[in-house]
Amino acid sequence: MTERMRRVMRAAICALAVWFGLFEPGGGYAGYLGEAAGETAQVRQNQLAVTALSAYDAKLLLAEPALAASEGSGGAARTQYASAAASAGPDEDKPQKRTEQASGNGKTVYLTFDDGPSRNTGEVLDLLKREGIAATFFVLGEHVKQQPALTKRIVREGHSIGNHTYNHKYAEIYGSFGEFADQVMKTDELIFKTTGVRTRLLRAPGGTYGNFDQGYFDALAEAGYLVHDWNVDSGDSKRTGVPVSEIIATVKGSKLADKLVVLLHDSTGHEASVKALPAIINYYKAKGYTFAPLTERVEPIRFRMAVKPKWTRAKVTRAEKTELVRFANSLTKQAGQTAAEAEAPKGTPKPSKPVGQKQPPEPKLVLHLGDGKLELESGTYSLGKGVTEVRLTKLMELAGGTVTADAREGRIEAKLNDRHAVWLLDAEDASAREEVDRFAVPVRSTMEQLGFSIEKYVLGDKQREIWIAAQ
Repeated sequence: MTERMRRVMRAAICALAVWFGLFEPGGGYAGYLGEAAGETAQVRQNQLAVTALSAYDAKLLLAEPALAASEGSGGAARTQYASAAASAGPDEDKPQKRTEQASGNGKTVYLTFDDGPSRNTGEVLDLLKREGIAATFFVLGEHVKQQPALTKRIVREGHSIGNHTYNHKYAEIYGSFGEFADQVMKTDELIFKTTGVRTRLLRAPGGTYGNFDQGYFDALAEAGYLVHDWNVDSGDSKRTGVPVSEIIATVKGSKLADKLVVLLHDSTGHEASVKALPAIINYYKAKGYTFAPLTERVEPIRFRMAVKPKWTRAKVTRAEKTELVRFANSLTKQAGQTAAEAEAPKGTPKPSKPVGQKQPPEPKLVLHLGDGKLELESGTYSLGKGVTEVRLTKLMELAGGTVTADAREGRIEAKLNDRHAVWLLDAEDASAREEVDRFAVPVRSTMEQLGFSIEKYVLGDKQREIWIAAQ
């Protein structure tokens, strides 16, 4: 057996051990040591159970050891194997324009900042702007309310924004899912009203390990949220007053992987984190990493489920889940309208014409998806305030998805591959319940929920076409 094969076999065994959870806490994999200084030592120890390799990396290594060995589980190996490993998760997101372009080695760092915005956030943004880096800010609703200008600046300067609940109080948000959902909805509404952005990114205060049960995961997934943990903890919140040198040393001592999600804080009291940031950025640059913000196309890193949750609480109820799904869908529709209005090119027709003015016939609307094409005659679609709505059944016919309806619950669901979108109808929408074929939805927001994006569009007086592409 060659030395290369021995190395591959050893790597495969390690991956199998991680995959099946054979490593116990403290077994050498850097994990979460506690986000808040007030957590108990036992909880911090339990958090060490975070998996060091992502599911994608483990499947890649086990299924194609030769490719993994030849490229270090990255670069060409990942590109060649991407189609066979599609079930392991979506590809990494392409960085935003101001973000450094990802290099061919596929090594990416996602810097994330929790608990802001605060007076420290401005300094973080200044530093990131100088470095040309986009990051992700998981904000608290109460701080968005206090710092609307900084919240707007986060989005304006090309960073991603995520939901971190309203007040971060563990006993409240983990005492019942109803309270957790209320805080998520309240924060989402504040983010949207402040920035015009509807975010699906969410981070649980303290991380999911020991705090989430399956009910939390299921309800949030059905509402379309992407829950992100991390695999590098800077340790800046282990206690009050963690020095700059310790934060830097903790980051440098963490395990390296192709995909690193780094936990930092920009809230009041974390001035040391800001001071440590330049050294952290320089360290990863020297290691050949590029930087990008988390988006909906980045597969979340998740801690494994705790055998025994920390909290004693009632199970998530159907009513709690339904309320969150209804809210998320309504806010998604608002966000889709806002984005479409902002992007609508000159010449986009107005929803109505002055009375008595002769209106020219509206052109067909043509939707393109891959090799498929759907042509809709005037009157079978609507275009108002920059939002294009078509019948859900027609949209799924083009995409190859299915539509089901539950008249008793007023629920309409579209499914495509492993994704789905749900609409919960009010009593006055009885006609739509009875005739699902007539149920119309916004093209942009619906396709985004199902894993697609709008590549380009023309919505003029003479030509109306939309090109849809897989994310």
